[in-house]
Amino acid sequence: MTDWYQNQNWSDEIHNQFYAQYRQASPETQAAALIAQAELLSKHLDNSTLKAAESLLILWMSRHFEKDKSPVVYRLMQEICNRIGDHDRAKEFERKLEQI
Repeated sequence: MTDWYQNQNWSDEIHNQFYAQYRQASPETQAAALIAQAELLSKHLDNSTLKAAESLLILWMSRHFEKDKSPVVYRLMQEICNRIGDHDRAKEFERKLEQI
């Protein structure tokens, strides 16, 4: 079942359900779920939803980093940082993308 990381929106309840499922999933599923869920949430304009997407990607970078998937994550982080107005961090991810 992949529904648990296909949430279009984010709330405290969804957050709790997501992490409960995340803890029970295999490492491969965990990594895929973090990116897929962050990608869905990154389309929002709401800052708290964008921050949730950002935290999912930060978790991916700290626990599940894979070099071949890093361009997707860095691009998403760049988008999210731009949307929340953190243009300096967006530039950092742009530089990381250029170095790949």
